[in-house]
Amino acid sequence: MKNLAIVVIFSVLFLWVCSTAEATWLIDAERFHVSVHGQLSCQDCHEDINGKKFHPDPADVNKALKDFFQSEQCTACHEDVAIEINGNSHGGEEATAWQHFDNCIECHDPHYQVSAGDNTAIPDISPPADDRCSRCHKFQPKLPDFSDEDQSCLQCHLVGPGDDPPSPEKTAAFCFHCHGSNSRYHSLQIYSHPLIDEVQYASTPHADVSCMVCHPQAAQFGHSDQPVGDCKQCHGQHDEKTTHDAHAGVTCGACHLDAVIPVREAGSGGLGWRKPRYANRISPIHQMQKPEKEASCRACHIKGNSVGAAAMVLPAKSIICMPCHTATFSIGDTVTVLSLVLFLFGFFAVGSVWVSGGDPSVGAGRKVTKSIGAGFRSVFSSRIFVIIKSLILDGLLQRRLFRVSRERWLLHALIFYPFIFRFIWGLSALVTSLRRPEWSGAWMMLNKNHPLTAFFFDLSDMMIMIGIVGMIIRRVL
Repeated sequence: MKNLAIVVIFSVLFLWVCSTAEATWLIDAERFHVSVHGQLSCQDCHEDINGKKFHPDPADVNKALKDFFQSEQCTACHEDVAIEINGNSHGGEEATAWQHFDNCIECHDPHYQVSAGDNTAIPDISPPADDRCSRCHKFQPKLPDFSDEDQSCLQCHLVGPGDDPPSPEKTAAFCFHCHGSNSRYHSLQIYSHPLIDEVQYASTPHADVSCMVCHPQAAQFGHSDQPVGDCKQCHGQHDEKTTHDAHAGVTCGACHLDAVIPVREAGSGGLGWRKPRYANRISPIHQMQKPEKEASCRACHIKGNSVGAAAMVLPAKSIICMPCHTATFSIGDTVTVLSLVLFLFGFFAVGSVWVSGGDPSVGAGRKVTKSIGAGFRSVFSSRIFVIIKSLILDGLLQRRLFRVSRERWLLHALIFYPFIFRFIWGLSALVTSLRRPEWSGAWMMLNKNHPLTAFFFDLSDMMIMIGIVGMIIRRVL
């Protein structure tokens, strides 16, 4: 048996192309059909399943695939391979003494393994069905039926051709077999897997979505350590008006999943989440939170929270806050509207002063009209280039102030330019987040904790403070 095990071990190493098998519980019908084992019954390799008390057994799903593999399952049919490996060779290659492989499935996928003469480890089903099928037999519109003894297996394990996830109904039945609150495993307290209330789940937003979309590795071993799927594969990213710049590093689940615990991620500093332990094991996590609900905010914004969030939800920033903040929280809230009204009123007040002088017989309305007309005539005249030059040199570069006093120009520039560039930075980030929220650069500009954004704002802060202190010293002296 020892030599036999070594033989089997080696049978995997030297294929024409070798790859690690996927440990999945779902079988692609088309790929299985064209594999070397496509005409076998499930019972030929899995004859021990019928004798198990529980199938599936929740105690087994987190074990490694190799824990279930027995070399005798392969050598029962592949005796020639065992003999070949006993002769220190496999697949035309020499088998050395230090190579100890006892797990055929590390290289051979038993469900999709092709013949030794093919130069691929997985059947190629990319060509049109009529082309690839007609190579061996007359093309048929559907695959032949499986045997009657396999039907009970196929109810759960068989999926359609291709890479699309199984239907929502099929995966729900598959997953609820263990995770349903009415499951026969509910009373087995030795198993701590979470349970889902089927009735409540039917009314959730994702009830008509396959479980495999959000849990793409749910049908693989290492079940408890599987990563959660990316929400953005189906949902577009929120724009800045919804997400707000302060939440740029918050994961979708921290806000939208029900009853989760927000946690700071050690590496990125972003805000993730973890599942709490429930006394009755029935998890409400799939019921989801609506962002407009206060409970969604109160997951973080409470006294004594561990993620550094403000205990009170602060009012929104307005557009006039951009010189100090990367962008606005919203451009449609009450605070923003009132600030914009105040901002426009200020411009009106300044403009009224501009048009108050001159000929008293001419009213302010007439002066405004004449000013607008003169402006349009200047824009559409040959003087436009002179005007642009003056705006750049005298407005942006402060040429006149520079000629009066270079010292005053420098102090003024240390305050003036940081505010200008901050406003441009914030406005660009806001517009980009609204137009292209999927672009990561917009969220880099909005995230005050991003190294580049933080450096830019810290540098501009220092420039402003130096400029203010310099002006005070100059005034005092």
